[in-house]
Amino acid sequence: MADEPPVAPVSWRPAIRPLGETEQRSGIVRTSVKEVSLVKRYRAFTLLELIVVIGVMTLLIGILVPSLSSARRQAKGNACISQLKGVASGVTVYLSENKDQFPPGRLEHVPPSDTSKFYVNDQHVQSPRWQWFLYPSVGPVFDVGSDPRIQSRINSQGYFADDDKWPNTTAISNKIFVCPAFDDDRYVNDIRNGSYGYNYQYLGNARQDFEKDRWDNFSVGLHKVKSPSGTVTVADSRGASTPHGKTAYLLDPPRLATEQNAMHMGPAAEDVQHGDDPGVMQFSPVEMRHNKLGNVMFADGHGQTLSLKDLGYEINSAGLAIPVLKPADGKMWNNKLWTGQGADPMLAQRPASP
Repeated sequence: MADEPPVAPVSWRPAIRPLGETEQRSGIVRTSVKEVSLVKRYRAFTLLELIVVIGVMTLLIGILVPSLSSARRQAKGNACISQLKGVASGVTVYLSENKDQFPPGRLEHVPPSDTSKFYVNDQHVQSPRWQWFLYPSVGPVFDVGSDPRIQSRINSQGYFADDDKWPNTTAISNKIFVCPAFDDDRYVNDIRNGSYGYNYQYLGNARQDFEKDRWDNFSVGLHKVKSPSGTVTVADSRGASTPHGKTAYLLDPPRLATEQNAMHMGPAAEDVQHGDDPGVMQFSPVEMRHNKLGNVMFADGHGQTLSLKDLGYEINSAGLAIPVLKPADGKMWNNKLWTGQGADPMLAQRPASP
C-alpha cells in the first residue's frame, strides 16, 4: 500500500468578536457578556433610590446617635461611682488611723482657741481641705514638689496656702478627685471648686462661727453615726451656681444643720455668680450631673445615683434645689440621709404640705 500523505492537524479557535458586537440568529439578539457587564457597571441610581437611601441613613443615625450618647453618659456615670468609691475608701482608712474620727471639711486653727495659729499638715499645706486628709491612702491632691514656686514658699516659710490667690495651689493632679463627667474647664481640676463635696455640716464642720474659740461640729466620731448605710459622706457637688459654681468642695444638706451649730451654708456671698440670686445660689447641694441624677457615697461604702427629691432637697418651680435655713421654711426638705441618725430630728418643725 502506497504511503498516504500526512494529514495536516486541524486547529480550532473560537471566533473573536469586537466588544459589544451582537449577532442575530432566528430573530434572537445576543449580546456579549462583557457588554452587559459594562452596561450594569455604569448604571446610575435613580432619584427615588437616592431618596430612599438617604431616608434610611437618616433614620439609622437618629436611632444610633442618642443610643451612643446615652451609653457614653452611662459609662461616665459608672466611672464616677468608681472614683467616689476610691474617695470613700480613703475616708474609711482615715477613720481607722484617727481613732474613728471623720476628717474636717477644712481645718484652719489648731487649737481652735488660738486663731493666730494655722494648722499645717505634713504635706506643708496651710489650712488644708478635706481631700488632703485622705493622704496617704489615695495619694496627695497634687505633687507639692512639682512646682518650684510652691517649693520656694515651703523653703522660705515652711508651708504654702491652698488658696485661689496663689498660682497652682488649687490644681488637682490626682484624678480620683475628678468626676469623668465633669467638663467645666474653669473648675475641672480645682480642689476648691471641683467635682466632689463632703458632708461637712454633720461629719466635720471645723468652722468657728457659733463660738469663736470652738469648732462648730468637729471632730465627729464614727460611733455617732447610727445609720452608716443612710449617711451621705461625699457626692457630686454643685457649688454656688448652676450648672456649677464655686466652693463645691463643701456639700450642703437640704436644711442648714442648726442643731449642729451650723450658721450658714458652704459658699460665701462673694462666691455667688454676678446676677444670680444669693437666696438660691449661696448653697452647694448635690449636683445632678448624670442624666438629672447625682452620684452619692454613704458611710458604709456603698454608692447610689439619686435625685434631688430622693436626697431630701427643697425644690423650686425651676427644678433647682434651694437652701432651707430654718426648719419653719419650706415644705419638702428632709435631712434624713445626712444626719447620721437615719432620721431628721427637726422634721417635726417642718410646715405640713398642702
